[in-house]
Amino acid sequence: MSKGSRRGLLVVGAIVGVVVIGTVGFMLIQRWSLLDSLYMTVITIFTVGFNEVHPLSRAGHVFTILLILGGVGTILYGLGAMFEFVVSGQLTGAYRRRAVRKQVEKLHGHYIICGYGRVGESVASQFGVHGATFVVVDNDPVAIARADDAGHMSVHGDAADDDVLHAAGIGEAKGLVTAVGSEAGNIFVTLSARVLNPSLLIVARAVSDETASKLERAGADHVVSPYGIGGRRMATLMMKPLVSDYLEVVTGGGELEFRLEEFELTNRCCVLGRSIEELEVRKRTGATILAVRHTRTGVFDTNPSPDLRLEAGDMLIAIGTPAEMAKLEELVATPAWGGVGA
Repeated sequence: MSKGSRRGLLVVGAIVGVVVIGTVGFMLIQRWSLLDSLYMTVITIFTVGFNEVHPLSRAGHVFTILLILGGVGTILYGLGAMFEFVVSGQLTGAYRRRAVRKQVEKLHGHYIICGYGRVGESVASQFGVHGATFVVVDNDPVAIARADDAGHMSVHGDAADDDVLHAAGIGEAKGLVTAVGSEAGNIFVTLSARVLNPSLLIVARAVSDETASKLERAGADHVVSPYGIGGRRMATLMMKPLVSDYLEVVTGGGELEFRLEEFELTNRCCVLGRSIEELEVRKRTGATILAVRHTRTGVFDTNPSPDLRLEAGDMLIAIGTPAEMAKLEELVATPAWGGVGA
């Protein structure tokens, strides 16, 4: 329960308490009926100004004075708390929206998650593990509140709306994941995102094969079916449990922290023209190169030869711990004039 909710319940409880005390007090002191005592209590604490139900005794006058002081004070405090809650909530929300807007304006090469349901939340969790910068977009205030509570940058609105995507920094984004609640929604988000940023990497969620083909035609680079992945995972667990455990480890889901990463070789990289054997990647970094995608053919070499010479534009797929990945990244990012050992 939030702090504001607890405070609201406290105020309501205090008002109810004052009403109960006043009603019981009049019943005991003045010997009035329950209805008369309740009526007198209500008109007293809310300062309506009606006449007394019955003449009051001296003790009744003293009790009424105390009831006015306690009741009116409680009511004023409650109204003040309600006003503060509404105003502060609006100001906090407005401040957060401005802060997020300024943050997004400075982003470059970030990711956008459209839809913060079970799939979107899982994607955000994985992005967080890998230290990726991302913005959550959802039209459900409850989902946005969950994203805010998790500390994520968020934009409230329809992800298929161009203005909303611009607010999420679509022009400077590196990739977009669309996992909104409906299949049609994912198609519209994909279409809008592809038009706004033709070079954007788009991964879309689909349930059926028919929807998958439509998403691809709409511009999605990759289409993922959570149900299909779940089914294959369950089958692998049943038939090949050791393979499944290995995949769990190398994809970062196990106790050992291994990561699969990709590295693009630029035309300034010091490793260009050198073979994997000459670079001694495993010895220098501890990482293992699993595959190389050749820039000239676009084909994956899933078992690269130690004699393979690397070229500008090649993509390396490697596995290792975060520390080993950092060393490999430093190696491939070293400028050509710095040398391998730089």
